[in-house]
Amino acid sequence: MPAITFRGIRKSYGDTPVIHEFSTEIPDREFLVLLGPSGCGKSTMLRMIAGLIDITGGDLLFDGQRVNDLEPKQRNIAFVFQSYALYPHKTVRANIAFPLLMSRFRWWQHIPIVGMIARWRAMRDPAIATRIEHIAETMELTPYLDRRPRTLSGGQRQRVALARALVREPSVYLLDEPLSNLDAKLRAQMRTEITALHRRVGASFIYVTHDQVEAMTMGTRIILLNDGVVQQSGTPQEIYDEPANTFVARFIGSPAMNLLPVTVQDGQATINGGTTVPATGVPDGSALLGVRAEKVRVAATGPGMPARVAVVERLGAETVVGFRLGLAPNSEEFGAAAVRDLHYAKLPGDAGLAVDDECRVLLDLSGACWFDSHSGARIGARKDVRVA
Repeated sequence: MPAITFRGIRKSYGDTPVIHEFSTEIPDREFLVLLGPSGCGKSTMLRMIAGLIDITGGDLLFDGQRVNDLEPKQRNIAFVFQSYALYPHKTVRANIAFPLLMSRFRWWQHIPIVGMIARWRAMRDPAIATRIEHIAETMELTPYLDRRPRTLSGGQRQRVALARALVREPSVYLLDEPLSNLDAKLRAQMRTEITALHRRVGASFIYVTHDQVEAMTMGTRIILLNDGVVQQSGTPQEIYDEPANTFVARFIGSPAMNLLPVTVQDGQATINGGTTVPATGVPDGSALLGVRAEKVRVAATGPGMPARVAVVERLGAETVVGFRLGLAPNSEEFGAAAVRDLHYAKLPGDAGLAVDDECRVLLDLSGACWFDSHSGARIGARKDVRVA
């Protein structure tokens, strides 16, 4: 299984850059997730690895060997597409077998009757038949081998697409948002199945998604992209606990990290024109204080900053409360304006609050982050201080 190295990889379409100077190394057997919003260059990166599109600049290496000019079939890579890309007229068995049959394909098989006989004989080859049966059993597809894709559910079609990728034992698996067409329950199930599959086959997986839940639960490492530029690379916990900038802080986490404007002077940060908290090591001037929603406590009465509830989302075991600091009435605006300046708390059980209620807010600053209000970059290391 190869280690994959990117050295200054660039991709442009005409004068429009899509990937800017991307450099990293993917060790063997890693589950790497390329995460980011739509249009950030994730799928472009995957297609460059597969050889489906050309690289504008830089070098792509497999185990130190430059592969920029290799054809896709020479790279020993399996690609699982977002749309499954199954052949509707073929059975599940024939769809899974397709890569094995293509590896034996010869020019004379273009002759209609000769080609049909060759494929018929290949499907009955014990080596191919045994391999198909084994993969079908692994992916729990044995009862469906003689059915057509149109008769399968979304989750079953996704399993067929994965089985087709697995059957020829490639060195690297590329998965381009494979779960985006599934409902929430199936996505959760398939996340577990793909993670277990990675452990079982012992190969490198490179997985593209815009869903942070998939990235956090499946990846051993995440590369977060925005507009073709790497924002941060690290383990899921590193990126969650220590976001490199405000983009990462807002993108990772549900709800996103709260970013409170503060004014810093002599090691003290003033929030909302009143409450003061320690800001050791933060330069004087304006800054942003980043606090995760689970580190915010909201109650109807008691100590803390005054606020007004704007959103209440009851999720059973927990409640997400959106609030605005201060006691001004909630705006009646819609869309993006309705959530402007909102901050969030994630509370256990039922918080006992309703929209428009006045409340008090306390911040637990253990694990808080500080950001430059102009560049958005994180200031210094993560702060491990607690404030009552």
